[in-house]
Amino acid sequence: MEKLQTLVWLLIGLGVFIWRMVQKARATTQQEQRERPRTTGKVPPLPSGSFDELLKQMQAQNRSAASPTAAPVTPAGRPLPRETTPPARSLERTETAARSLEQPITARSLEVPRREARLASSLPRTNTQHGQEDYWSRQPRPTQARETRRTVTDMLQNPADVRAAFVLGEILQRRF
Repeated sequence: MEKLQTLVWLLIGLGVFIWRMVQKARATTQQEQRERPRTTGKVPPLPSGSFDELLKQMQAQNRSAASPTAAPVTPAGRPLPRETTPPARSLERTETAARSLEQPITARSLEVPRREARLASSLPRTNTQHGQEDYWSRQPRPTQARETRRTVTDMLQNPADVRAAFVLGEILQRRF
């Protein structure tokens, strides 16, 4: 009995749902008819000509629409002034010819080396046996201090070196 009662309730619910959907569809149809009344004019028939004929007709219509009409005039009858835009101003230099920055290739023999090969014994510090010298036990030479003083005085006489020293001082001794 309960199953039959449940089935009846489902059928009633389904019937109410369908009835509301039908009412909603009718209301929507009526609203559309109010907003878009039917046109009583006849719909033009489909063209019976070929594509070329249709193209010629459209071009003729465009030509007639684009034909110049009478020049616009002011209420006093004078022609309106024609305004022209000034030409665009560009900073681009178009007169200069473009030239390549590539270096021309020079023909050279691949058999001849570019420079003389150096021997390893002639390279700097090849005679020093590393690991044998001790930096902290080394005694400073008295002439080294004088050379440093001379180098500093020479550097202070050159404005570029003074400028570099000032910049380095600002970098290495920051206040903030």
